[in-house]
Parts: sequence; structure tokens; C-alpha cells
Amino acid sequence: MTRIYLDPTALVLSTGGTEGAEHVAPGATDAVVNLVEAGFDVVLLGNSGHASLAELPAEVHRADELPEHLEQDAWYLTGEPHPTFGRPRGGTTVLVGPKRPAGKLPPPRFDMEARDISSAAMEILTRQAMA
Repeated sequence: MTRIYLDPTALVLSTGGTEGAEHVAPGATDAVVNLVEAGFDVVLLGNSGHASLAELPAEVHRADELPEHLEQDAWYLTGEPHPTFGRPRGGTTVLVGPKRPAGKLPPPRFDMEARDISSAAMEILTRQAMA
């Protein structure tokens, strides 16, 4: 079973400011439901007791950290160019957003960029169907 690791930053949007309120991105819950229903093992990373993430399906597993090495068919989705969970070896990394880091340095390399979590889920479903 293909495993998908979700950094909460791929699902949650901030309303702005340094301490702005956060909410689940439009369509994020549906995208996760579609992945679960398609037979993916979805894992939400971190101590995400965020109230807005309570809407996720009960089938979504929780993990405190990302494994150091991912299986070849695993996916890691994050909304941060420099993720707090680090950059794993193996698998496919996806920058959801994408949020470009400030400054002149080039952004870190991801295998793929997606406009939002719904687009990322559609890409995962398409690639798995064609494999």
C-alpha cells in the first residue's frame, strides 16, 4: 500500500500576519478523503491537535516525525520550502503552494510542485493509475 505523508502546512492556510488564524485549505479534506478511498495509507505528521484538522477522516494515521528514508512509492507533501520535518531520502517530495522562500537563494529542489492539496492529490492519483 502506497503511503502518503502530509505535513500539516500542506493542508492549513494562514489568514496572514505573524500570528494569523489558520484554517483548512478549501478542498483539502475532500482531497484527503479521495486519497483514503483510493486505498492510500495517509499519515498526518506532527502533533497536529489543530482544531481545523479534526475534519480529516478517521482512517488518517498520525506520526510524530517523518522517517529518514521513504519507500520508493511513498509521497511527502509539505507547504514549506524548508520543512520542519526535514527532507527524506527516497519517495516523491511535493511542495504544495508553492511558497517561495524570501531572499536571493534559489528554492530547495522538490520532485514536484502543486498549486494546492487538491492538485497534488489529483497528480498522485493519476501517476498511480498510470504506473
